[in-house]
Parts: sequence; C-alpha cells; structure tokens
Amino acid sequence: MILAEDLTDRMGRLLIAKGTVLTEKHLKICKIWGVVEAQIEGVSDADIDESALTELDPQELAQATEFVHERFQHADMEHPAVRELVRLCILRTVKNKNTGPDSIRQSFQLKIEEENTEEEETKPANINPLKFISEHTKLSTLPDIYNKFVDTIARPNSSSYDIENVINKDTSLSAQLLKISNSAFYSYPAKVDTISRAINIIGTQQLSTLAMGIIIIGVFNKMPARIINMEMFWKHSILCGICARILAGYKNIQNTERLFTAGLLHDIGRLVCYNYLPQESLRAILEAQNDRQLLYLREREVFDMDHAMIGGSLVNRWQMPLSLEEMVCYHHEPQKSKNSIEPSILHIADIIANAMGIGTSGERLIPPLHEEAWTRLGLSSNILSLIMEQADNQLEDVFKVIYADDKLQQK
Repeated sequence: MILAEDLTDRMGRLLIAKGTVLTEKHLKICKIWGVVEAQIEGVSDADIDESALTELDPQELAQATEFVHERFQHADMEHPAVRELVRLCILRTVKNKNTGPDSIRQSFQLKIEEENTEEEETKPANINPLKFISEHTKLSTLPDIYNKFVDTIARPNSSSYDIENVINKDTSLSAQLLKISNSAFYSYPAKVDTISRAINIIGTQQLSTLAMGIIIIGVFNKMPARIINMEMFWKHSILCGICARILAGYKNIQNTERLFTAGLLHDIGRLVCYNYLPQESLRAILEAQNDRQLLYLREREVFDMDHAMIGGSLVNRWQMPLSLEEMVCYHHEPQKSKNSIEPSILHIADIIANAMGIGTSGERLIPPLHEEAWTRLGLSSNILSLIMEQADNQLEDVFKVIYADDKLQQK
C-alpha cells in the first residue's frame, strides 16, 4: 500500500509523508496517534465497501440490507456518517445473527405480545406533563449513600479521602467500582485493588460520577419488568454510555465518566413511564411499531411529553451536574442545549448504540442524525467502525459489573 496523501495527526502535524510504502510499523504509528483513515493509491472507499460485501452470502446480504434499511428509514442515508453506519450494520447483521433482527425483536416485541392489551384502543386519561413529572420524580428516591455523595461533593472543603470514605462504607458499591476499574473499560496494566488507588488513577470527580450512575441503576433494577426486558434495556444504556465515553475521548474531554453516566441514564425516563403508565406506554410502543414511527415522537402524542424530558427532570431532582441534565434532556435534540458539544456526543452515541442492535429501551428504529451535531464533533465517518469495535470489546465486562452483579446481590 502506497500513501496517496500526507498523513497528519489531529493537530495537523505530519506523521507519514505522501508516497510512503506502508508497513506494519506505520500502522502501529497510526494506532498510537489515533489516526483512523488514510488515502491509499488506487483504492477508493467504494472499492473497500465492494470488497467487504462481495464476500457475503447474497441471500443473507439481501435480507440484512432490507432489515437495516427499514431500521434507518427515518435517517438521511445520503449523509456520510449514516451511510457508513448502514454499511457497518449490514456487515454486523450478516456476521453475527444475534446482532440484528432476532436480538432486537426478542428485546421487547415478544414481551409486548404477552400482555393483555384490551385497552389499546382506549385514549389515555389526560396527563399533565408537569404534574406527572413532579409526582413521579418524587417517588424515584435514592438510597442514603447517594445523598452522602451529593453532600460530600457539594462541600467546598471535601477531599478525595472523604469520597473514599463514602464509597468504602458500601461494600457492594466499592466492589463494583474496583471491578470496573480492572475491566476492559480502563484496561490498566496493573491491578487496582483499593478505592484509594482507583481515585488516584481515575480521579475523584470521575469516580464519583461513575458511582452515582451505578447507584441509580441499582434502584431502577428493582422496577417490575412489565413492558420491557430489563436486561436488554440496560445493555442498550450501558452500550450508549460506552460509545459516549469513547467519542468524548476523541474530543479530548477530560471527565469521560460524565459522558458514560449520561449514557446510562439517557432513557431512564422510559422506565418511569413503563412503571407508572404501563398501558399508555404499551400503546405508544405498539402504535410506533405499527406506524413505523420513532417512539419518542409517539410518546409526545400519547403523553404530551417524552422520556428525555422526564429523564432530565429526574437528573435535576437528583442534584446531578447541569451538564448531565442537559445531555439527558436533549439527547434527541442537541441543538436546543446551551452546551451543545456534550449533548451532541450523547446524541451520536445513542444512534450508534441503537444501530449496533444490542439491547433496546423500546425503540426499534434508528433516530435521525442531526447534521449540526456531527459537524460540531468534526470527526471522520471512518471512526465509526473503531468506536463499534472498542464498544464491543468493553460491553461484556462492564455489563457484568454494573447489571449482572447487581442482579445477583438482589437475590
């Protein structure tokens, strides 16, 4: 392979000159500097796409293409990033039969069919969005350890030692944080065996944000799974958080744990609806499926609000940072946020996670990409395959720590 153009890093510094014959050493340099694309003489993107697709079984390829195009029907498939996502999803659907139609349908469609839905055609009672949010965010109270976190972080003179003490008083939480510190999520070469060491390596604020997200998941895991497969709900949420954290890393954002926690909580408003408005939620899901409509748009018609609004109100009530509230509230409409970069990251992470087809919060279709959000990040569409690969590598470890461990502790 011969380099057709000079290869530079993100800052524009020359790494490899045009005309260089690429070797394994050059590829390692690219990986170290986070370079994800290069122009090769005589090779176009179309050639690469054609090469990958011609190796697939024609019948499986046709079925996968039809399925993926159906899921992306509300997206602009002419946009370079969306076009690349579609290509990657077709490849994933053919390669891994569990990532595609079956996993998505099993996540919530079969659960829906088990319900007695005699009231489907009945119009729901008038719902006052502000009253509903006020009443049900009050009911979503968190344990004492969460309040201790909030109080400790709010004190101007609190130290990392104070945070360490709060964590160590909850053996379950400290065990989960140590497990995630030693997982593929961080990939540290040496074992992290104490909370003190985890704080030193990860950071006080970062570990605190992560801990608060884990505590919230523990509370919501106890909700009855009347509408949704809870395992699939948290798989989607954790995957979204991982994708958001990876994207934040490419933008050199320091506290990437904040983006991860936003991903964990981005659809938390749906759990409130599933728990307190089960019939209306079921109706919204069924009608969205039948009409091939995006679920969050149908929520607005049925509830006069959507899960993002409810989730943002919850995050506000839990006294989490304003940046987290804005990410959760505006992850479908990042352009409405005052701080547009982080909601844009979560917006794109949610689209990637939905596209990967691992788990679901109830949405079957891929939400449309806001072009300004993609432009704001200034990333190449070629980075999407790397993000998916990294997310795949981290998901199992993180899911076991955050969701599976918590389920075992509840038994």
